[in-house]
Amino acid sequence: MLELSSISPSRASEWIREFGDQHPGWLRWDSKSKSFRATPAVYGANSEAARSQSLAQYLAAVGAHDPRRAHTIIVRAFRGFVAPDPKTFACLRTAIAARRQVSIVYRSMREPEPHTHVIEPHTLVIAGPRWHVRAFSTPRGEFRDFGLGRILQCTPLAIAATRDVKADAAWYATVRVRLVAHPALDREQQEVVRHEYFGDTAARVETCRGALVPYLIQELRVAVDTTAQAPPDYILAVENVKEVKPWIFP
Repeated sequence: MLELSSISPSRASEWIREFGDQHPGWLRWDSKSKSFRATPAVYGANSEAARSQSLAQYLAAVGAHDPRRAHTIIVRAFRGFVAPDPKTFACLRTAIAARRQVSIVYRSMREPEPHTHVIEPHTLVIAGPRWHVRAFSTPRGEFRDFGLGRILQCTPLAIAATRDVKADAAWYATVRVRLVAHPALDREQQEVVRHEYFGDTAARVETCRGALVPYLIQELRVAVDTTAQAPPDYILAVENVKEVKPWIFP
């Protein structure tokens, strides 16, 4: 945080003290980490609007977003549907920086019942409207993605991560995804797609991390099986399916 703000430790201490005076009960001293921790009072109401606003404020505070760049002539078609809980976001970000394990209460489509899972997070990912964390799953013994919106509780652990991010082979794999106009489109329609997406060239090649290929496919709504995924729902297609398919969710 000091590096992002370019302030001295003494000035940072003054800011923390001023913040504590303005917001009593929002901070508590953690003797183990020798740092201040946010109390539940910081996060306020748990409504979607409150979570979105709180997350925006948090991102601005850590330098991940600069509100001064906002401009009224550029707007999002719709706001993000899944705003992650700021407390969960902060817990994961702190664990990533400290390279520590966290215990999460999680639920998924395969396991909808809440269950405890110990993970070692290494990167936060924005994929379309959703947030994910890339982490090593200690019970599964593999690197996986966890949706932040599916984490019910995040608890930091005083246990060092056992896996370095470099051990995540899928994260460091480089995959070329060659995108073309869907072959089921007629010639004129394909020309429209090529002009809009490829600058009037025949195709576009995107280089992507192996672990993120499924999100690229989903975000761009690209057909992998052109017989089952047809226009008008799909106007783009993957040409090098054999090369890409091993990286797509089963």
